[in-house]
Amino acid sequence: LEPFTERIDKPNVFFLTDTDRVKVHWGGFSQVQATLNLLRRCLETNDRNPSAYKKVVFMSGSDYPIKSNDHIHSFFEKNADVNFIRGMNITKANAKKYNYCVCNYLFFDFFLYTPRMTRIVRKALNLAVNWVKKKPNHIINSAGKKVDLFHGSSWWALNIDVAKYILRYSFENREISDYFRLSLASDEKFFHTIFFNSAFANTNLYGGEEPYVPFTSAFANLHIIDPSLRKWFNRDDFDKIKDAEQLFVRKVSSHHSKDLLDKIDRDLLKRS
Repeated sequence: LEPFTERIDKPNVFFLTDTDRVKVHWGGFSQVQATLNLLRRCLETNDRNPSAYKKVVFMSGSDYPIKSNDHIHSFFEKNADVNFIRGMNITKANAKKYNYCVCNYLFFDFFLYTPRMTRIVRKALNLAVNWVKKKPNHIINSAGKKVDLFHGSSWWALNIDVAKYILRYSFENREISDYFRLSLASDEKFFHTIFFNSAFANTNLYGGEEPYVPFTSAFANLHIIDPSLRKWFNRDDFDKIKDAEQLFVRKVSSHHSKDLLDKIDRDLLKRS
């Protein structure tokens, strides 16, 4: 944490510490656990604030604003009742692509000594366990009710009441964590499954779930995201970005996108 805490010393910036910090592995449930820990810290801070947060916006270090702070605040004020989370029902879709992610037992949080050894042992574990058994493409909750699974983009913006509901639901219904713990990219399903099976399901911009589309970028909320999910945006993408309605771009980095970030700062955010 030291490189960050040395450079960022502000009363409204908080870092997770000690056991709340989670080593995140790509595709693993560790991403969900880290997000839940962040949500809990956010809500604890919100309860101590003189005024409540307007939105909980989930972002990563590969995201960057393309609109000014004033524009972002105004946008959320105009959409105070909207939860920016989109999703499709992958239980109903019953598509091979997403059934693979959830029906198989996949050990993406497993790590052993070196990346190469990890890949070998992880693949062996995946094959051995899934030869014996698989999961259904739905969850049976503690009341015996079938819960459909939903999928969408990880990068959402939720109202405080929804954030509180998701945190409480995940604590009171451990079967959802048990189900997604050995799934692929559970961060793209865990929060969406809770949201779209709740009374809040129709409070997003689209009035509920959307039809099946076989790629995640179709469900982007407030970000420009390339369909590949892997592209690093660069200076050549500026014209596309400057005319976009979205608030953020993903993915950028100081290594791949320095010229683009400098131009965004200068031309869009008016930073000197």
